[in-house]
Amino acid sequence: MLNVQQPTLAFVYDRHATIATGMLRARMDACTAYMGVKGWDGGGRWLDVGDDALSDDRRPAFDAMLRTVHAAGGAVQRVVLVHDWDRLSRDGHACGLLTRRVLLLGAWVETTLGERVRAEVPWTERARRNHAPTTA
Repeated sequence: MLNVQQPTLAFVYDRHATIATGMLRARMDACTAYMGVKGWDGGGRWLDVGDDALSDDRRPAFDAMLRTVHAAGGAVQRVVLVHDWDRLSRDGHACGLLTRRVLLLGAWVETTLGERVRAEVPWTERARRNHAPTTA
């Protein structure tokens, strides 16, 4: 049974292939700020680096995060938060497959732009400029 009294648990994911960390830090800061606005609790941060960040087949940090999302159970709402869809993959098909793995656990994926994919909604919810959700 879902506990609506407990804040949503956010699991932050990113991938980063270079040694320069300025953009990564900016994306992580954006995720932290977004969680604060939403009132979500932090469930942890996962980062695939180097060759793992470039692969759509080998994502050890993503896999570890999914195990943690699963272990959190369905009693709390769970979201995988990414800065943007490219943080999953620049390939649309691979992005969809990674998103599906999250949805199969009963969680959803959301970006810091307010876009989200939920299992019960058959399309990507897009955000308006005032952050009110819309669909397209």
